[in-house]
Amino acid sequence: MDVSEELEQLSRDGSHYSLSTGILPSLGARSNPRVQLNRFIISPYDRRYRIWETFLVALVIYTAWVSPFEFGFLKQPERPLSICDYVVNGFFAMDIVLTFCLAYFDKTSYILVDDCKKIAWKYATSWLALDIISTIPTELARKISPVPFQSYGFFNMLCLWRLRRVSALFSR
Repeated sequence: MDVSEELEQLSRDGSHYSLSTGILPSLGARSNPRVQLNRFIISPYDRRYRIWETFLVALVIYTAWVSPFEFGFLKQPERPLSICDYVVNGFFAMDIVLTFCLAYFDKTSYILVDDCKKIAWKYATSWLALDIISTIPTELARKISPVPFQSYGFFNMLCLWRLRRVSALFSR
């Protein structure tokens, strides 16, 4: 029996084989099915989290535009601009909390890690310190810092640390 006869026999049995069904998902199917994660863990592939990331990128663009302006032209914070900075810092503080609940893709095992302790340890040993420093309000940073670092713009420029989000978005 040659290959064409075998394929014909399989198609008569109702269990036909095709190259496209063996490799490609059917039309309308998801190529990556939803993975069941632990409770309170957010998938980085969730549509709502992607919208949140896009919103944060818009805030990063705002920060990238405003921080150099404040650094170069303002000696003291202006009231409306200061309030906007507080709101933006509040959103980034919320993102710090969300990052402790965000599953990550382990590059060695190729699985989505959803263990709270592993997520917290990975974040605490990588970006947490700089994320916290970049969300400290500039006025508070001036009051608690030593005299040589009390320039208004010095701590304001630390907000530019958030630009790494834009590169992460483009690399994805």
